[in-house]
Amino acid sequence: MVADDYRELGTKILTPIAKYFPLNPMGISLLSLVTALVAGYSFYIADYTNKDWLLLGSLMVFLTAVLDALDGIVARMRNLSSRRGDLLDHTLDRVADIIILGGIALGPLVDTTVGFAAIIGVLMLSYMGTQAQAVGAGRDYAGLLGRADRLVVLVMVPLIQYNLEDYGDWNYMTLMCYVFAGICTLSAIYRFTRIWSELE
Repeated sequence: MVADDYRELGTKILTPIAKYFPLNPMGISLLSLVTALVAGYSFYIADYTNKDWLLLGSLMVFLTAVLDALDGIVARMRNLSSRRGDLLDHTLDRVADIIILGGIALGPLVDTTVGFAAIIGVLMLSYMGTQAQAVGAGRDYAGLLGRADRLVVLVMVPLIQYNLEDYGDWNYMTLMCYVFAGICTLSAIYRFTRIWSELE
């Protein structure tokens, strides 16, 4: 995953913030769920006459990404890491994915079928990553468009949609959903084959 290459840089940037952040990891995770809710609602409302909602949605996805990284840093710094915390973090990540992409799928800019195909691809990719861990093969982050990559795309594409005219008969939010549906599904299959081979 491309964005994971910058994980160490992100940790360096966020560590000073984590030292003084007033919330505990659970509070941060819940706050990230709130930002995801606002993002999903913004994308649900956004259309060609209310494009400013795209800007708010992009900002909320950015905050969701920052908070998602911050909760883990805070947990490690304060020795609060636990299996329950890991369970909560992964669960809320999936809920946030569904809320954000669900807002896009149900909104006026994207056909619902394409939007839900994107949700299925994203959920399958995430499932294969955690299933690898469940069967003892270790957490698998292989493939394209892992969560960090998707959040970057979900920040950038609404900004592109806001600033540029549609690409022929297509808008950029729809193109993004097609990419998520296709590439995430292929990456999920790739992860499955890797896990299958490792379990031999």
